[in-house]
Amino acid sequence: MRRALIGAGGAVAGAVAVLAGHVLAGHVLAPGAGPNLPSAVGGAGPSSGPNETDRPLIDGTATGPRVETDYGPVQVRVTVSAGAIVEIEALILPTVHERSRWIDANLVPRLRQKVLTAQSADVDVMSGATFTSGGYLRSLQAALDQLA
Repeated sequence: MRRALIGAGGAVAGAVAVLAGHVLAGHVLAPGAGPNLPSAVGGAGPSSGPNETDRPLIDGTATGPRVETDYGPVQVRVTVSAGAIVEIEALILPTVHERSRWIDANLVPRLRQKVLTAQSADVDVMSGATFTSGGYLRSLQAALDQLA
C-alpha cells in the first residue's frame, strides 16, 4: 500500500511538473514560450511597442472602435504629430454607476498620462479600473494601428 501511494504521488508530481512548463492559466504554451496571454479584460496581451507592427506612426487623428466592457462602452480618439502621440480623447466612457463616473474623472486621466509618457498603448491597466482601462487601451491600440 505504501509503495502504491509513493508511486502514485510521484506520477502526479511528474505530471504537474510537465504541465507547469506548458500550461499557464488554461492556455497551452509552446515549450520555452513566455506568458504573452490575453489580459483579464479580453485584450490581446502585451504589444511590443507603440503599435503592433512596430512601424512608425503617421501623423493624423484616428478613432478606435467602441469597446464594450462589463460596465459600459469605451471609445477613444488619438492624435499623432511628428510621429508621437500628442493627444488622446475619451469619446465614450461608462457613466451608469457612480463608481464608473469616479473612475472617469480620476483614473482615466492618469491612464491617459501613462500612455502619453510611454508613447504606447502597452501600459498596465489601472488598478481599480481594470475593465474601463482595458477597453480604453484596446480602443487606443486599434486607433494607433490605423496610423501605422
